[in-house]
Amino acid sequence: MNKQVSVSLPDGYLDFYKNLETWQNQQQMKMKKTYSPPDIDVIKILAGANKPVLQTVDFPLDADQYKNLYRDLLLLLKDQRPEILGVLDGILAKLEMLDFNILPIKLLEEDQQYFGEISALLGIPLELLIFTVDHALRPMLRLWAAPFYTKITEDEFRSWNLATFCPFCGSKSHFSRIRAADGHRFMFCDRCFTEWEVRSIYCVHCGNDNPHTIQYITVEDNPTYQLYTCDVCKGYLKTFDERQKGDKTDLFIANIETVYLDMLAQEKGYSSHDND
Repeated sequence: MNKQVSVSLPDGYLDFYKNLETWQNQQQMKMKKTYSPPDIDVIKILAGANKPVLQTVDFPLDADQYKNLYRDLLLLLKDQRPEILGVLDGILAKLEMLDFNILPIKLLEEDQQYFGEISALLGIPLELLIFTVDHALRPMLRLWAAPFYTKITEDEFRSWNLATFCPFCGSKSHFSRIRAADGHRFMFCDRCFTEWEVRSIYCVHCGNDNPHTIQYITVEDNPTYQLYTCDVCKGYLKTFDERQKGDKTDLFIANIETVYLDMLAQEKGYSSHDND
């Protein structure tokens, strides 16, 4: 184990993401009032198809509802990010040119070519386009996934063997927590908030389970946040260790506020293997 010193985040950085999460939670609660989840056996689906649930079951995507979420998100960003007000107004003026049936599919497929073409066609910065499409969809994803959180969490690691990919929505995970009660490790999806168990001393990228080649780094002022590294594939995984604090935390915000661990890992030559 090595100890490092954390770095300060830019002013307003955490507040922005906290306000964004609050908005997403509020939208999810509004939609929940009229939402009826499908009667499906997610564990059976995962064990049989070996594909994320969203690639097997059709969930009720209402394109108009998603469009309204997208518009509301842009209005929130106008308040939170006044420095890009002109760009946001430009997107609002071009809403009718966006296909809200296709955007969520292309996002989950990580179709960079599609978003690159839309970005160029509409004159919207690529990074901002993907960010808005992503975060406007998250309240829907969390609404759909929430009824199945417990079953997926309690399945241990029997029905799902793609450790870094969410068994519900298929998104790549970069964060985990170690449960205080028993030391079990759970991966966390910051898109739909699903958690799934993986082995503790184990590289989620390459499967290496040799304890001599898996190390972890902590920061001096907060040992609850840890960086697990693999000397075999040079991969890393950020982790929140509940055993150090004794209770849970907001994993979405924990992932955001530990960006310094990503920087530290990359400085030391480790990768999140996002392009694998």
